[in-house]
Amino acid sequence: SDSAICHVGTSLHKLPLARLQEMYLLLGYGRWELLEVLRLLGPFPNVRNTLKGDIKVEKMRGGGAGGREGAKLEISYLSMIDGTGKEILAGKEENIKVVELDVWFANERAIVCSAPREDGEGDPLSGDGSDVMLFVAEDNLDEELEKLRAA
Repeated sequence: SDSAICHVGTSLHKLPLARLQEMYLLLGYGRWELLEVLRLLGPFPNVRNTLKGDIKVEKMRGGGAGGREGAKLEISYLSMIDGTGKEILAGKEENIKVVELDVWFANERAIVCSAPREDGEGDPLSGDGSDVMLFVAEDNLDEELEKLRAA
């Protein structure tokens, strides 16, 4: 959903004439990279923004929300590479964007996570699923970015 995407991304797809085409996640040991491919309406090229940050993982105590087992991710965005290729560093501590995610399933092919509920109550996977995100492994990311003209 839009609120879940805005929770982890830049929210630039909300600008006039901009539409989110795809979102890709690259994970490494303690590292998080989120690639957003935006389509600008009109005779403009697609734009790729890359958010880079560090992650901390913590197992949920007491089975997590709704009695589910899971992990809590804390992502600290330290820099962004904008559509022109310029890297913008967070610099000061107050400029670092911190995002929390609850991870409910993860293996080498998929990750199911959700934005934490504001009330912290109830099963996060119930209802309309508007807070749930599914990241699926992409076999050839470079090829996909080429197709989107965002390599």
